[in-house]
Amino acid sequence: MLPMLMLLVACTPEASPAPSPVVVAGGTDAMWMRRHWIHGGLPAAAPAALAELTRTRGVDTIFPSLGPMDADGWPGWRDEGSVRRYDPQVAGAFFTEMKAQRPDLQILPWTGGVIDRDVRLEDPVQRAAFASHIAEIVALGADGVQLNVETIPEERRAFLDLLRETRAAIGPEATLSVAAYPPRTSLHPFEDVHWSLEFLAEVCGISNDLSVMGYDTSLRSRALYRGLVEDWTRELAAALKPPAEGGCTWRMGVPAYSDDEPWHDPAVETVDESIRGIQAGLGPEAPPNFRGLALYASWTTSEDEWADVDRLWHQREPVGGVSPDFLED
Repeated sequence: MLPMLMLLVACTPEASPAPSPVVVAGGTDAMWMRRHWIHGGLPAAAPAALAELTRTRGVDTIFPSLGPMDADGWPGWRDEGSVRRYDPQVAGAFFTEMKAQRPDLQILPWTGGVIDRDVRLEDPVQRAAFASHIAEIVALGADGVQLNVETIPEERRAFLDLLRETRAAIGPEATLSVAAYPPRTSLHPFEDVHWSLEFLAEVCGISNDLSVMGYDTSLRSRALYRGLVEDWTRELAAALKPPAEGGCTWRMGVPAYSDDEPWHDPAVETVDESIRGIQAGLGPEAPPNFRGLALYASWTTSEDEWADVDRLWHQREPVGGVSPDFLED
């Protein structure tokens, strides 16, 4: 989801033994989605198809892209170098239609932007305007919001101000989710794309929910990647308190995309290796505040990758099909 800096480990991808599975009940997973859902451009039948897919796939939360904020804090989608603002009427119509199709589906628009390009964290005026727009998104029918700001080194403490101000604007009943960075590791020692466990716990205490982006590691070994995801999952399970103790719920982000870049080798960072690492890190029983997987992304997850989720995660035969925005331009 985010281009991490390059750290090459020259190894050949190898096969993986399957650990003892953690069987997680359906209805706990999430997926990041395209901008078309909120900004318009999909066929009229798409919401019904999405409702059916999420039911059969065990997905209870979606992160449709709302896009980055502009200089005035108004979210939208990037178009030829500028941000085209969201249309409240179009967004509200999508929320209404999806709730009619599947009332229990949690809709958390995904928004934020690139730090110092879109997001001026130390600008209280832009932060306040953005928080106000997110409150309007919730009033239109969203269940909350997911913030994703790239990249956030821990010393940029104003990020916590943005979280607190958004939390206050949307109210206690709405969900504040964060696309979070994974814990620090010697395998990828770049602090601007990793957070300490202490900072992760602090973000967790302000928000309701984290989706930890467990990919973009630059690794070239399947075994190393699987082991790293296992370590991250175990560390997060120990560090993140449940909501009843002032913490949050959390998911592990799973890579289902094919960008062949230095920070992501699609033959190494795979859905099946990620799931095996998560299962091993969770052990025989997931903590009560662990909600499942978050797939990046709905428009890149192939039928074979969905089959891996079914077989490895849900312990069932594949149900078939892809997201209705998989083939959209």
